[in-house]
Amino acid sequence: MKKIILTALAVCAFGFTNAQSHQKGDMQVNIMGGLLMGSATSQGDAAGSPKEKFSATGAQFGANFQYGLAESFSAGIGLEVGTAILSPKDNTYNSTSTDISTFKFNVSGRYYFLNKEKFNIYAGPSIGYTSGKDTSSAVLGSISSTTKYSGLNFGVNAGCNYFFNDHVGIIVNLGYEGNGLKSTTSEAGYPDETGKSAVSGVKVMGGLALKF
Repeated sequence: MKKIILTALAVCAFGFTNAQSHQKGDMQVNIMGGLLMGSATSQGDAAGSPKEKFSATGAQFGANFQYGLAESFSAGIGLEVGTAILSPKDNTYNSTSTDISTFKFNVSGRYYFLNKEKFNIYAGPSIGYTSGKDTSSAVLGSISSTTKYSGLNFGVNAGCNYFFNDHVGIIVNLGYEGNGLKSTTSEAGYPDETGKSAVSGVKVMGGLALKF
């Protein structure tokens, strides 16, 4: 009788474990693309430099790897490339439209607060490094300067994975991301100018989820 009870408990435990779409030891790769919508600021280091404000819109594409540390937790790394168009909110300071290309690396964690057989819902933080470059265009379209950026990125994310089978599914992710960047602007005939920039906003992304 004791053996029968222990066997039944083992079967139940096995069935419960297999009923979860995220498990300890799982390796998951997400390939995603999406949109960024937010705002940005820029200010030179020179005394008296004005603080310029922009609206930010763009596209982001990347891949993320997650490893299951426990049934409810995973940690991973991500790489992302993107573009963002910064449009001046006013022309008080003769601001120009800016097209930024970025490369990002981050580490992230996820807590799975709903973990079912076919799907899971998660939330968690991320932190990493951003580098980028832009070409600023004057109102009439002439190239005026080039700026390089580097600094930290940080964010919070929430999302859902839905799996069609044991290995293939889809992911939807909603997040907020901030970037605190140092900048160096180069313009022909003038000395380089340093400054600080910040880009932040909401990211909506979706794509393919692969589990191994």
